Amino acid sequence: MCYPDELSPAGEVSQNVTANQTQIKSKRGGQKGNRNARKHGFYSGTLSPAETSQLWNITNLEGVDPEIAFIRVKLQSSLQYDHGNRRVIREASRLLVKCYSANYRLDPTDRSYLKTVVENLLEIASMRHSASFHGLQI
Repeated sequence: MCYPDELSPAGEVSQNVTANQTQIKSKRGGQKGNRNARKHGFYSGTLSPAETSQLWNITNLEGVDPEIAFIRVKLQSSLQYDHGNRRVIREASRLLVKCYSANYRLDPTDRSYLKTVVENLLEIASMRHSASFHGLQI
């Protein structure tokens, strides 16, 4: 006698049960926790344990505003993956200027100037980091 999809009287699993278990499909698209598309991680909302520790150290020991510290940690980890990523540098400078503009009520002229200065400083810092990573002197 055949017992489909259940145990036989002897307690053995029928072949139909094991066949059904191997045919279970996952949902379409990226699965939860998937990091396949990670290029630099700047836009990711989560921090690794090391980045969280670094964020708390910057905030508590250096007295930096938490939003600024978060941008700093994300920028640093992003540039480790891709040293000269101009898009990340532009986005970080935009966020920094937005934060300072809100806190200090900067007018459009000052915002534009601050964005230019911050972006140039981040470019220089990125080039220096890249050069030191490759053993060059700038």
